[in-house]
Amino acid sequence: MLTLKINPIEYLIAGDPQTPVSTLERLAHSTNPAVRSRVAENQATPVNILSKLLKDENADVKIALSYNKMLPSHFLVQLAADQNPDVRFSIAENFDASCLILETLENDENPYVAHRAKQTLEAACSELYALAA
Repeated sequence: MLTLKINPIEYLIAGDPQTPVSTLERLAHSTNPAVRSRVAENQATPVNILSKLLKDENADVKIALSYNKMLPSHFLVQLAADQNPDVRFSIAENFDASCLILETLENDENPYVAHRAKQTLEAACSELYALAA
C-alpha cells in the first residue's frame, strides 16, 4: 500500500476558513487525499470547488464533504447515492441529512447503511413527525 506523507502546512491551510479561494482551489487538486479532505470539510470552501470534490474518486474526500455544514442539500442527495457504502454510511449517520434522504437509505442494499439510517431517522426525525401530526 502506498502511503503519502502529509505536508502539515498544506493540511492546516486546507482546513483554515481564512485560506484564500485560489489556495483552496489549488489544494483541492492535491495528490494527497488527506489534503483534499480538509478542503472538502472547510466551511469556507466555495460551492464550485465542493462540486469538483463531489466527483473525487477517494471515498474519504466524499465522507469529509458530508461533514461540511455548508454543503448544499442536493450534494447530500448525490452522496447518498454513491456507489461506496462507506460514503452512504456517512450520510446515514448525518443528522443534517433530510428525513427523505434517511428514509431512502433505510432501504439501502448494505445492511449497515440501512440500520444506521434507521437509527438516525428515529433520533433526528421522530420529533418532526410528531409535531406534524
